[in-house]
Amino acid sequence: MIANIISKVLGAVLKIPLTYIIHEEGMAVYNTAFTVYIMFLSFVVAGTPFAVQKLTAAAHAKNEPGRARETVFISTVILAVIGFIGSAVLWAGADFFALAMKEEQAGWAIRAISPSIFLVACGTAVKSGFQGKSDMVPTAVSQVVESFIKLGAGYALAVVLLYMGTEYAAAGAAAGVTIGEAAATLMLAVWYMLSVEKVKRTVESRREILKELTDIALPMLFMSVAGSALSVCDTSVIRAGLLRAGLSTERARFVYGAYTGYAMTVINLPSGFLATLGVSVIPIISGAAAVGNTGRIRSVTRRAVGLCAAAGVTSVIGLCLFGDLVLEILFHNTYSAPMLKMAAPSVLFICVMQISGAILQSMGYIWRAFAASITAALIKLAFSAVLTARPEFNIYGAIIGTNAAFFVGMVINLLSLSRKKTAVP
Repeated sequence: MIANIISKVLGAVLKIPLTYIIHEEGMAVYNTAFTVYIMFLSFVVAGTPFAVQKLTAAAHAKNEPGRARETVFISTVILAVIGFIGSAVLWAGADFFALAMKEEQAGWAIRAISPSIFLVACGTAVKSGFQGKSDMVPTAVSQVVESFIKLGAGYALAVVLLYMGTEYAAAGAAAGVTIGEAAATLMLAVWYMLSVEKVKRTVESRREILKELTDIALPMLFMSVAGSALSVCDTSVIRAGLLRAGLSTERARFVYGAYTGYAMTVINLPSGFLATLGVSVIPIISGAAAVGNTGRIRSVTRRAVGLCAAAGVTSVIGLCLFGDLVLEILFHNTYSAPMLKMAAPSVLFICVMQISGAILQSMGYIWRAFAASITAALIKLAFSAVLTARPEFNIYGAIIGTNAAFFVGMVINLLSLSRKKTAVP
């Protein structure tokens, strides 16, 4: 969690000088490319990190370290192949995806960030293998290294390419993500090779592990693909809605850039800080479920949800009271302060929804967590489609939808958790 806080702060630090260089219009280009990248990344790695964590945690709980190492090896090979294909498709179709996102200037930024998919895919299984045995140090160190390098490289390239125009400066910032991921992946690979012991491999164990990975990863992949597709649709709907509300193309780009580059950057900080708590809970719950320890599941659930709720409430109060000050300190720009304050309640809903969803998935109730996520995404999409096109709402319609969507998703997860936390499938 400490490493995650450092990384999120560094991410915000990157955006502070970046906004001075490329302004709202450039941030819209950068965030569009990043949205497409996240969508593709979810297609490539979705489900596999969780599957590796769950299976390695169960293996360690049953004192089968060889099985855990074999799981990491098989997953790495599969993800490397899929990641290469994903990067190639994203590079080749960069202009198409930019047009689909209503941001024709994002083509070069998408190309610049596309190699990150292969790099992340290569390091994902190794990182998840460490996490499966509750060793979070490699993840933490690689995350901080990645953030530092991404910060320096992204800022430097944006400055160097600024003379070519905003779209190329945004592409330079996106290339910083690729350079940071390359460094983190290389470090994780070396760390793992130095720490792992040799294990005898058999065809039978590989087939069995591959089946277990598939049984867990495929439903998670479907969930992630559906969620990411809806997220991309939501972005397109918001941009189109702003235009239908009467905003010019330049004004719509400015408003959307202020919303995503400033307000949502701050909104995502608290939930990002606590996201690692969900990663930490997965091996504990999975290991307890593997040996039928329902008492440990109940204890961890109460403490994790309680911690997230307390942190979420504190964050909401802080953002409502000091949102202007936070934006002034970070960006020297308070234009998006009303957006930030209106979106503040979503921080609590997102935090609790994240941790409760992670617990449900660790217990094996993957589809229940999916039901909450897909319901939230559909609600958000509906609000964006209806309200952002109305001049009296425009971008605030999307914010209202965000609050409503994550509240409903949180409630669904908590109801499922209250019924299932004593039952191990």
